[in-house]
Amino acid sequence: MINQFSLKVGVRYLFTGASGFSKLVNTVSVVGLALGIILLIVVSSVHNGLADERRNMLLRVVPHAFLTAGADSSLRIEAIRAMDEVTSIRREFRGMAIVAGRAAAPVVLDLIGVDLAIGSVVPADFVEGSTFNETMQHGIALPQYLANRLGHRLGDAIDLTFVVPTPSGLTSTSASFQLTGLFKFVTEVDAITAFVGLAALQERRLLSTGKVGWNISVAEPFEVEALLADQPDVSTWIDTHGEAFRAYQLERTVMYLLMTLVLMLASFNIIAGQAMLINVKRADIAILATLGASRRQLLSAFAIQGGVITAVGIGVGLVLGLTIANNINVIFDTIDGALGIAILEQTAFTELPARVALFDVVGAVLIALVLGGFALVKPLRLALLESPAYVLNRLS
Repeated sequence: MINQFSLKVGVRYLFTGASGFSKLVNTVSVVGLALGIILLIVVSSVHNGLADERRNMLLRVVPHAFLTAGADSSLRIEAIRAMDEVTSIRREFRGMAIVAGRAAAPVVLDLIGVDLAIGSVVPADFVEGSTFNETMQHGIALPQYLANRLGHRLGDAIDLTFVVPTPSGLTSTSASFQLTGLFKFVTEVDAITAFVGLAALQERRLLSTGKVGWNISVAEPFEVEALLADQPDVSTWIDTHGEAFRAYQLERTVMYLLMTLVLMLASFNIIAGQAMLINVKRADIAILATLGASRRQLLSAFAIQGGVITAVGIGVGLVLGLTIANNINVIFDTIDGALGIAILEQTAFTELPARVALFDVVGAVLIALVLGGFALVKPLRLALLESPAYVLNRLS
């Protein structure tokens, strides 16, 4: 407990006892600590939002699970469809093809054949043309940026080259489709993805160039492996794109470590400020110790001064950091309007996502408290180790 003596001494040193330079250092310490917390909260919140959005976009594009089974596996398919956790199941073709370009080199595409006869939903945001239907059996949909890069326009004939396995080896065959839709890509996965009709591939005998199976979507993608563990011939998104998700997690960890180092750097100003104040007050400490003040009382007195600096820096950082994180899009819109630019124009995002995580906020506060406590205790302990008589004699 802080007694009345420690409280009075601490308050006096906080408001009137420091030199002008010490006050400047303390002010800089508060500002630096606040900026460190603001930076950690804002950057981690934006990174959390971007990671969540990229993950959700990835899970909207890739199959949660893909079952390699023929159309005759009706009983097995119906059993999976009856599961409460399964939200949809549809027949698809997944393979690869080479698309030729007028203005660029050929590109290898991930080709998805959808069953238009049963109204399969194409997981794409069309910006030109329209979604597929049965009248577009020989149509193809490409990412808008890729079509522009290759020099193709809506209505053009798109030539695809397929590799076909035969008893004598691999051969190539070509097929032409009409470009009927352009969509906006949202991840690096669908940036090279094209959609065609499953019936068109079957009609041209191209199903052997890839895999025909069932695209399974579930309510909880992270539980898909446990849900379908007893099903053979099933590959999940964790098998095919789990590395991308692990990369997002690694990015977040490294980012948080870097922001923690920035916060630690800002906290060093508190150590400098406390060391300077205690050095200036060495004579006062010696006099108070001679008059009977205990080490605990002296430590408590300076704890008030250092604690207020730390608390003010943390409080200001939390308020401003949370305010900026929760209004990041308003700030970006203001910057866009002032500069006449669109920062997110060339990205897959219409707005900058941000998600404040309680762990990040609590972590920032704990780091600042630990560093603030170290900044207070270490210099004062060194000062208290000196003999009061030696200090008074040297400073007299």
